[in-house]
Amino acid sequence: SSPADVKGLLLAAFRSNSPTFFLTHAKLLGIEGPVEEGFYTTPFGQAEVKRAGRDVTIVATSYMVVVALQAAEILAKEGIEAEVVDPRTLTPFDEATLLASLERTGRLVVVDECPLRCGVAAEITAAMVEKGFKFLKAAPVRVTRPDVPIPFSTPIEDELTPDAAKVVAAVRRLLG
Repeated sequence: SSPADVKGLLLAAFRSNSPTFFLTHAKLLGIEGPVEEGFYTTPFGQAEVKRAGRDVTIVATSYMVVVALQAAEILAKEGIEAEVVDPRTLTPFDEATLLASLERTGRLVVVDECPLRCGVAAEITAAMVEKGFKFLKAAPVRVTRPDVPIPFSTPIEDELTPDAAKVVAAVRRLLG
C-alpha cells in the first residue's frame, strides 16, 4: 500500500526460496512516499498499523489502505478515531497484530475490492471472529464489491467499488 512496502516486500520475495505471488494495484503506481535508501526487506507475515485509533479497527489491503486512511481522516473530524491496519501479506498472515487492534477497539470493518463472498475480506473477517470473538462489541462489517460481474462502464464500476464515503458510512452504522 506504500512505496516503502513495495520495495521491502519485493526484495523479500526475490530473496525467498518459496514460490511467491506479488500482487499490486494499478492505482498504487501514482502513490508517492518515502523509501529507505539501500537494501532492506519487509518480513512476510508482519502487518503494519498505518494509523492508530481507539474506536474502530479498519483492516484493508493494497489500494484499499489508501481509501481506509482517507476515511479515517474524515472520521477524525467527527471525533471518531479509526485504527487502520494493513496486513501487507496474506500468507503468512499476521493475526496477532490484527487481534491486538481488535482488542483495543472492539469493532471491525474490513475493506477490500474483492466480492463480498469468498474474498480477502471474508477470510480476514472469519479469522478475526474465530480468534477474537470475545473482543467484539458489535458484528464486523465488510465493505467490498457486491457479488456481481464488474461492468466495462467506468461510472458503474466506480459505483460498485469501495471508496472513502462507503467506509465512513459503514463505520457510522457500526458505531450507531
